[in-house]
Amino acid sequence: MTVRQKIGVHTTVDGKSVPAGVVFASKGSLTFRYDSEYLENRAAYDIAPALPRMAGSVFHFNGLGPFSDSAPDRWGRRLLNRALKRTRVSEIEYLLGVDDLTRQGALRYVIDGVAQADGSNVPVLTDLPGLLDTADAVSEDRDVSDVALRRLYKATGSLGGARPKACVYDRGCLWMAKFPKPNGDDWDVIGWEGVTLDLARLAGIDVPCFRVLDVQNSGGAHRSVLLTQRFDRFPSSEGPQSMARIPYMSAMTALDLHDGDGGDWLDLAEYARSVGCDLEELWHRAVFGAVIGNCDDHLRNHGFLRDGNGWTLSPAFDINPEPYDPNMEDAHQMALFGDTDVTVDALMRTETLELFAVPRERAIRWCRKLRSILNGIGTLGGARRLDTRSLGIMRSRFEEAINELDAVTK
Repeated sequence: MTVRQKIGVHTTVDGKSVPAGVVFASKGSLTFRYDSEYLENRAAYDIAPALPRMAGSVFHFNGLGPFSDSAPDRWGRRLLNRALKRTRVSEIEYLLGVDDLTRQGALRYVIDGVAQADGSNVPVLTDLPGLLDTADAVSEDRDVSDVALRRLYKATGSLGGARPKACVYDRGCLWMAKFPKPNGDDWDVIGWEGVTLDLARLAGIDVPCFRVLDVQNSGGAHRSVLLTQRFDRFPSSEGPQSMARIPYMSAMTALDLHDGDGGDWLDLAEYARSVGCDLEELWHRAVFGAVIGNCDDHLRNHGFLRDGNGWTLSPAFDINPEPYDPNMEDAHQMALFGDTDVTVDALMRTETLELFAVPRERAIRWCRKLRSILNGIGTLGGARRLDTRSLGIMRSRFEEAINELDAVTK
């Protein structure tokens, strides 16, 4: 006999969490239908493009479908597997195992009136050294206590990516802490991400509030930890439990795609246009990613926030440079018209500028501004205390970036 699990799905409407519908989970598949009161609510919205509001409609998905943003990604799954002491965990277990307080976006999952994995607390800034120690132990497959492991998993929630991370509460805000790997990094990846966010902000790109902290682990080593403010929560001095949630969906969900599916700026721009987003800002992000070699620009690394009656681009995040190799093309996760070697030259072509609705003269002015900003990379790197090796590894990347920008602005 097949057992179906009934799960209530709540989301935020007009600042309040309300029932949106019901999921029935069974043997790796989901069935969803909207709540009748939600359908009658004039302020309600489709919680994903794959879930249009229509009376009587029932939606079926293999796996988590449009609810994938609510589940953990690679790092979070690794933690839950360790916590459960199992190598096989079902998709619905991943979904319901995420702590309610740190789950990404506004969707909440309720069984018998109780939000699943409803955490009693979120770590604070002073917990970072202990969280870093636990993350190192997991990364190196060392033994770690069940208490420490579950604490780190609860703090990780549904945050995406493979790099170790956790959520902490500080100064009335929820922050995502991204940790360095204990080994395997050839340069200061965390420090460089801080520099990259500095550059993006100077170029006028919307990025979250962030800090790069020096954290000392139990072994006495000093490590860089990146804190970025969660943009899917409103700040609250009363703690994470009282924070209002902001609906969020990744570009993967917006385009009704799945992990591993290749994305294309063409599709992302067309979706952004359809919901009234700032296309020129999106083009700025594409150019910035191309010049710094941000090749890990997959669909989970772009997103949308609910703003009033529509969707807007989320702040840019997870932007990291890669060393430049003159003998290899940059293979981006996000293609442009099917080509994964996304270059500034391609982004300045007429058909691309028309796609993003960017006048050529304005595009040239912005590229000149970006070129001027990149000239200060050494100063920014020094301010972020990047070591000589880390600066040297990326030197040719930024030299090539300036050359590419010079070529398109003559």
